Amino acid sequence: MAITIKPNHDFPKLLIENLKNHYDEKKRLNHEVHVSDILLENCLRKQYYKRKFPDLNTVDNNSLIHFIRGESSEYVITKLANIGISQRDLEFDGLIAHPDIMNNEFIIELKDTMSQKRLDINNEKFISYIRQLLYYLIISGYEKGILSIIYNSEEIKFLKSDEKGDYFFRPKNTKKPEIVSWTIFLSKDDVLREILKNEMIRRKNLFLMALLNNNISSLPRFPEIQRESKCSKCFFYDRCMNVDGEDIIAQDISKELDILSITGIFDFKNR
Repeated sequence: MAITIKPNHDFPKLLIENLKNHYDEKKRLNHEVHVSDILLENCLRKQYYKRKFPDLNTVDNNSLIHFIRGESSEYVITKLANIGISQRDLEFDGLIAHPDIMNNEFIIELKDTMSQKRLDINNEKFISYIRQLLYYLIISGYEKGILSIIYNSEEIKFLKSDEKGDYFFRPKNTKKPEIVSWTIFLSKDDVLREILKNEMIRRKNLFLMALLNNNISSLPRFPEIQRESKCSKCFFYDRCMNVDGEDIIAQDISKELDILSITGIFDFKNR
């Protein structure tokens, strides 16, 4: 009598295949433009390529783990919060939004991350989260939103680098996995609301016209200073940089100042 244990390589493959089918069903092959397509921190050109070359938009083990973690976290938080409608459909001037949770008073945006440091106003990812929520506030006409970030890892700090790699250490008082939430308020009469609305609609129109005209040249690349960190590992890098051009207007757009990067634009309170 014995219990047999052996590796099972078929089940992960099944999950990946089903995830691929799930992605295929949700791939945006039409001309609908979503808020996540046009965020300033995202690449309009990459979104364009994903629409035009859907077969190259593949999934792997990393995609699977990220999807499971994100979907499960969002589902559980939404059910536990029990304070609004999940994934409500919103539309504004042809732009589509799906806030994670929405009720009659505020919008909640949930984010799940494996980041091993806590994000704040000095971090680009945090600004991206804030921008998405601000877009939702503008589309809905609401003034108040909540950003809730789920940290899945303990905090670690960078120590040094050498030819073998990067070294980190975990302080004794390290922050544990946790949920950190922020309240964001944007008054209905704040001039920033109109500026962000114009930014949002402009990027939507640029993206839509590129899709309709099958012409990516009007979409800006990331500024050169950001390309090493953002572009070098992109699947579409060679096509974007060496095949498809970028017109003068797109080049000028990539040099524009981000309104959210201006000192004093946020009244940031970390306590």
